[in-house]
Amino acid sequence: MIIEKCGEAMILAFCDKSYIVEILLIVKTFFKIACYLAPVLIIIVSMIHIFKSVMSGKDEDLKDSLKVTVKRIIAGLLIAFLPALTNYIFTSLIDASEVEFLACFEAASKEKVASLKAKEEAEAEAQKKAEAKEDEAKLREAYEKEMKDKEGKRQSFEEWRKKKEEEERKQREAEQRAREQQQGGNNDGTVSGDAPVGGTTAGSSSVVSSKKPGVNVLQFNANNGVKMKYWEITPTSVQSGLPLIVFLHGVAETDSVSGVGGLPIVSYVANEWDRNGRPFVFLAPIAPSRGWSGEKLVAVKGLIDSTVSKYNIDTNHIIITGMSMGGSGTWKMLANYGSFFSAAVPMSGCSSVNSNTVQVPILAIVGGNESDYIGCMRKNVNKVNNSGGRASLDVKSGASHGTIQKYYKNVELFNWMLSQ
Repeated sequence: MIIEKCGEAMILAFCDKSYIVEILLIVKTFFKIACYLAPVLIIIVSMIHIFKSVMSGKDEDLKDSLKVTVKRIIAGLLIAFLPALTNYIFTSLIDASEVEFLACFEAASKEKVASLKAKEEAEAEAQKKAEAKEDEAKLREAYEKEMKDKEGKRQSFEEWRKKKEEEERKQREAEQRAREQQQGGNNDGTVSGDAPVGGTTAGSSSVVSSKKPGVNVLQFNANNGVKMKYWEITPTSVQSGLPLIVFLHGVAETDSVSGVGGLPIVSYVANEWDRNGRPFVFLAPIAPSRGWSGEKLVAVKGLIDSTVSKYNIDTNHIIITGMSMGGSGTWKMLANYGSFFSAAVPMSGCSSVNSNTVQVPILAIVGGNESDYIGCMRKNVNKVNNSGGRASLDVKSGASHGTIQKYYKNVELFNWMLSQ
């Protein structure tokens, strides 16, 4: 088809973002208007020039004005014929004498916009399905484990899941009531579930176990009712004014101290990173249930605030990062607490962005084989940049969802985080 031919022939075919195509459509409209408006403006300016020459009463000035006017009119006519000339060249190249270049451009552009938007929506939907599939697998694993240890009659998976969902709902309601009672009925901007949160919460920490000097597992009891264990790694000599890096884990490590402790980033900070050469404090909170959202995000913020006070952290250098479910949680923390962080590194996870998000330098990392995440993360990065923020997407060629975390073991990544 002719439209397919001209679409391949134009630079438009190399654009992979719908907003770029929309900009080209606007440029095309202005181009066409300018071509028809320029001759009119030239004639008006020329007439004014001639009038001034006549009023001066000098013959030489009048002759010069007439010469210049003739040249301007010729230039104006050439400009007016630019669209026609473009169409002629276009039709000569692709042998489509009855098709106008600008009409073909507009049709191809609109078609490209529609296809790109459909692609972006499909990628976002695929990302959601991938997360749901991952959550479902984790849930079935927990179900099989509980049924294996349970004596007597086994429940069906659906019955067990409904029971768990009801228990979580009641727990959230109880936590909400407790928090409202403590705050005198004032919600203070925090809510349960996936709704935006804007508040924070205090709490207290206690040591659970000490792995080695500077590497400990503690428990944080937030005043909103959330209780979470967390890994805390510090330099051998803790000094005031250190940066703080906070890591949010994925769904597979939910409520698992050993699971989080075995992750590449935790192992790297605890065993391989020179903690005294460029020191920082590291936190890896452990979600007591699936999902980084609602009250758990408020509790994470409370844990960060508590750590800032405990070690006199440099509040201009607090970094948030996370993978998969934790990558989604990283976007959510940015959306809710924005400029509180100095940098963010979401890895293979996605969530919505808002005006708070654009205040933070972002390095988004995703595997080249993670088609379910690439589209959504690229869309987020583009939204941030289009809103005046500073974000980049690093696609790791050949990496999958199961291997992407190895890129946390990278001194350049940590140097980037600590330099923001």
